[in-house]
Amino acid sequence: MPLSPLRIGLWSMAAGADSSQNAAAVRRGLLAASAAGVRVLLTPECALTGYPPATGQVPTDWCAVGDLEDDLLTDARRRGLTLVLGTMSPGPQGITNDALAGPEPVPVRYRKRRLTPGDQPVFAAGDTPAWIEVEGWRLGLGICYDLRFDDVWRDLAVAGCDAFLCIAHMAGPDPDPGVKALVVPQVLATRAMGWATPLAFCSTTAADRWVGSGVWDARGVQTHRADGPGEHLLVADIQPRTAFDPWYTGLRAAALAAP
Repeated sequence: MPLSPLRIGLWSMAAGADSSQNAAAVRRGLLAASAAGVRVLLTPECALTGYPPATGQVPTDWCAVGDLEDDLLTDARRRGLTLVLGTMSPGPQGITNDALAGPEPVPVRYRKRRLTPGDQPVFAAGDTPAWIEVEGWRLGLGICYDLRFDDVWRDLAVAGCDAFLCIAHMAGPDPDPGVKALVVPQVLATRAMGWATPLAFCSTTAADRWVGSGVWDARGVQTHRADGPGEHLLVADIQPRTAFDPWYTGLRAAALAAP
């Protein structure tokens, strides 16, 4: 059955080191998304816990973090939408930087596969692609620095993902001020264009951010953007590649067939 447009929301916010306060901000996003008819809501990277290279802190009470995750997924379920939550979790190899997505029968936890130099002292890398299913769409998950590595997105394309969802904390010192603001949107457009796959990108609103949130369609065209301060919701109805010329479906097939 052909896919219908899917309404997604990007809840841009600046997370601190207090997980309870961050959870309250995410709940405000769920409320706004529900009112806007959103089916999938993204938060920034580490929205629940704060991003440690920025906050300088890692949670010490993992049970409390888990309880907040459960509460937020329950709130999302009650509102009839799927939440893609930036968070962290401890595991056998170390702490991982996660995108926790639900409700599904069992929530999906994607662990960031590519780590920045600033990430590496804090996090262990994941090694497995992940996706969720919403209203017939298969939505592949990625986090921030994953964008630089095309194999992450190829894995999602091979898995049949119809759209990419990427959460990020695009902020901090920039050795070449202004360059990331120019380059990152080009990388996002390249990932969408190269795999003929719509891409939604949710970033922080921290004062030192490099780039805001946005949506790119299967042609690689940016269709929505938001880069204001404070908390705000960007709503977009993403279109399947079949909404465009059949050339884009052929492009996807050719990209998958390439060695």
